[in-house]
Amino acid sequence: MNREGQKVWGDVLSALKTSISASSFKTWFSGSHVMDFQQREDSNILVVGVGSGFLKEQIEKRYMPIINDHLKKDGASLAEIVFVVSQKEAVIKNYAQAPLLTGVASAQITIGRKSDALNTNHLFTNLVVGSTNNLAHLAALQVAGNLGKSYNPLVLWGPTGVGKTHMLQAIGNEIMSKYEGARILYVTSEKFTNDFLESLSSHTQSSFRNKYRGVDLLLFDDIQFLAGKESTQDEFFHTFNELVMSGRQVVVASDKHPRDLGKIKERLVSRFLGGMCADIGLPDFEMKAAIINLKCSERGVVLSEDVVNFISEECHGGARELEGFLTTALAQMRIEGELSVDLLKKLLVNTMGQLQTVTQGRIAEIVAKHFKTRYADMRGSSRKFSLVWSRQVAMYLMRTMLNMPYESIGDIFGGRDHSTVMHSVDKVAIACQKSTSTHDEVLRLKEILAS
Repeated sequence: MNREGQKVWGDVLSALKTSISASSFKTWFSGSHVMDFQQREDSNILVVGVGSGFLKEQIEKRYMPIINDHLKKDGASLAEIVFVVSQKEAVIKNYAQAPLLTGVASAQITIGRKSDALNTNHLFTNLVVGSTNNLAHLAALQVAGNLGKSYNPLVLWGPTGVGKTHMLQAIGNEIMSKYEGARILYVTSEKFTNDFLESLSSHTQSSFRNKYRGVDLLLFDDIQFLAGKESTQDEFFHTFNELVMSGRQVVVASDKHPRDLGKIKERLVSRFLGGMCADIGLPDFEMKAAIINLKCSERGVVLSEDVVNFISEECHGGARELEGFLTTALAQMRIEGELSVDLLKKLLVNTMGQLQTVTQGRIAEIVAKHFKTRYADMRGSSRKFSLVWSRQVAMYLMRTMLNMPYESIGDIFGGRDHSTVMHSVDKVAIACQKSTSTHDEVLRLKEILAS
């Protein structure tokens, strides 16, 4: 190997060590190696091999300015440095005749393709986007397009069944499709906890940490279940810090806003709040109709517009619950030969206990319109009086008109606990007793909903 090329790259690495953190240096440059140094009359080219297409892309994005600045200051007789995907022993043949950059990752690089936990059906292309998940969708796309740069960490939060896991894994699948060498790990809090406890009992903490801290993208689902597990939280905290400080990406999913995560240590909550927190709400009518049409299209089934509208109006909850009812309805359709609104009414009575003409979605819509606010704001953490009051009224109506469980109402409004919902319902009930105007206002809302 050309000694001058080795010297140039050695000097560059020494300069990088003084410019970036040790963890970043280890992550991006520990496996780099000089492959060729071509001295020409007009320019010199240093070819450096790295282990994957993902590493190549990230080094070029993040560190080329630092590398070029060093080369200029050092006065090296080098016009260009080129990174290519290569294993340590690879040799470039006929380099002068070959293009410097092909843009194609080495066929040998398969790290990340072995990630069994990722569901390959969870893609951005089959994710229905609407008003209740638009912000989260945009943030997820930004993260997938620029790991570690746009939002780090990204926290996706919302009630059960609204598509958090789908969006989480869509990020991983998007990265996989672009970078064959990307090291991606999707894990639930339960899996992380079990792995951690196993490492303690088997004295394999080093292997555990290498597994979780040696990735480019960590997708962590159901963070709320770390509540109360102090040692596991400490381990996750250090894993989180190692990844983020070295410029690697962390995406977390939770059923509540970080501020509302009980028994999660303040330092972890602070780290979450230092990134981007994007909520995903229950789908509105238009989103539910789009989800139904998408799922029917995947099954090769066409439903009439009135059937789609009926299911969208009467099915409460998230996309998961909607898909569950749709599966039942389509099974019944195979038996009956067709699917009518009358048949759906019978199914709803059998599966949900009662047919409700007043829905939680309609309550949220009418209350938001009445108080001149937005449902998304009602779900948020603002303590502005008008928002707090509209939220409490909506909770009261859902409890009194639909007899919904306190926990379910809390999930709808940003993952609030049942005691908060109970307090809100009681507060509105007392206000109605004490104030005629409040009583009349709530009564008008009930009449609108019942009409």
